[in-house]
Amino acid sequence: MLSVSAAARMLGVSSSSLRAWAAAGRVPHVRTPGGHRRFERETLVKWLKDRGAGPPSGSSRGTELVPTRVPAMPEVAALVRRSRGAIAAVFEEELARSRAVTARSAAGRRTRALDAVDALAGGVESGDLSGFLRDAEWEGFRHGAGGQAGDGPITEALALRRALDRAAVPHLDGQPDQRRTIERAMDRMAIRIASGYAEGVRARLKVDER
Repeated sequence: MLSVSAAARMLGVSSSSLRAWAAAGRVPHVRTPGGHRRFERETLVKWLKDRGAGPPSGSSRGTELVPTRVPAMPEVAALVRRSRGAIAAVFEEELARSRAVTARSAAGRRTRALDAVDALAGGVESGDLSGFLRDAEWEGFRHGAGGQAGDGPITEALALRRALDRAAVPHLDGQPDQRRTIERAMDRMAIRIASGYAEGVRARLKVDER
């Protein structure tokens, strides 16, 4: 059996985030007679495998304003991938312009931005944006559950949206449906981060009450 700290190291998350997930019923665990949480290694491995090595899935929702299923657009995905470098550069420009650069490292910001770009491209290519949006919600959730400020990931999401507007979307002139798909997906990304953050805060408060 793993302690909270050992299980958190295995999952690559903070202990506070893991406690919040457990309190929200998202991670399988047991209680010792003394009331301490313990995690079975094999169960965690299966839990990770079932989720593609990702975080807990978000709560169920009704109909999305932006559907997670969209027409597959491989040519748009290729454009987004070709524009990665330009998007990353404009992303940093937009953050600097907003004067809201957070304490998160520049290298970490760039990595997260490019990961989001890759996830967006993959979703547009396959016609399924659910993974892209789930990653966005997880980014917000882990900040809320970990007691971190929520303005950082939201500010970065808005800057990335503007970066795509400047570095990729202009190449879609004459393709209104494709432009709209990218724009709405990025808008929804920011919304999912905010909703994930709120859910993370609620989960953390449940832990604090125990």
